[in-house]
Parts: sequence; structure tokens; C-alpha cells
Amino acid sequence: MMQKPAFYIEDLDKALKRILLLFIVTISLGYGFGLRYLYLNTEANPTTLESHYLGNEADEDAEIMKFKKTEKNILTFLHDHLFALGMMQLILSLLLYFTRTKKRLKAFLIYEPFISLLVTFSGIYLLWLGIPGLQYIVMISGTLFHLTFIFSICFFSYKLIKK
Repeated sequence: MMQKPAFYIEDLDKALKRILLLFIVTISLGYGFGLRYLYLNTEANPTTLESHYLGNEADEDAEIMKFKKTEKNILTFLHDHLFALGMMQLILSLLLYFTRTKKRLKAFLIYEPFISLLVTFSGIYLLWLGIPGLQYIVMISGTLFHLTFIFSICFFSYKLIKK
């Protein structure tokens, strides 16, 4: 069970709140570019998501030929994303911990994104290994992560701006 924090973000000096807001805006912009890149590569549908990792050599009508990622490429991708998104989520979760928020909402916003990250990227790896049908789980857990992350960013920004 979460205990009461030693201080609350809402009570910080305006200069510290501005620094945190600039940090949130910066990671939001980087995150937005990442979402655009994701959409350009997968078009946000299960078929192109699967072909992005497994290739589409069997599809003679494919406009762009894609090949299955090598083990080195998939491991680099998983490492980079889990490390970067995990660190970003850790910082955001710690910041959310120090806000005045209902316990259930706070717990959801803090813990759910980590679970979604684990499910999403484990699912990508298992899909790459050849377990069929996981693209749907990857899309659902990835979408839940994105929605929760974006809501958390907006929620925390509101807490910083609110007087």
C-alpha cells in the first residue's frame, strides 16, 4: 500500500515546477516522434506489425519487400526500447507518486505502464520466435501503454500548471 509522500509536486517552488514541465514537454515531443515513426513502420495494424518483424518475402504483391529481423537486430530493438521507455516511465512514475491523487488512480498510472511494456516487448520477441497471433496482444498492450503514458503526461502537466 502506498504511503503519504514526504512532499507534493504541487507545493514545489515555481522554478522547480517549470523545470519539470520543460522535462515533460521534451519527453512528450520525443515520444510523439517515436509514435510517428512507429506508425510509418507498422501502419498500426496487425498484418503490417507482423511483417515489420517477420518480413513479407512470401507476399508477391508487397509494395515494399521486408525481411525477418535478425536476432541481433531484434535484441537491439528490444534492449533500446525497454531501457529507454522503462527509464522514462520510472521517472514519470516517481513524479506521479509525489502528486495529490486518489490512490487507485495513482497506483494504476504508476504500475500499469510497466506491465504493458513487459507484455508488449515480450510479445514482440515471442512473435519474432514464431508464435502466431501475438500481434493482437502486442497491439492491445502497446495501445494501453500509449494511452496511459499520454494520460499521465497530461495529468502531470496539469498538476504542474494548476495553482
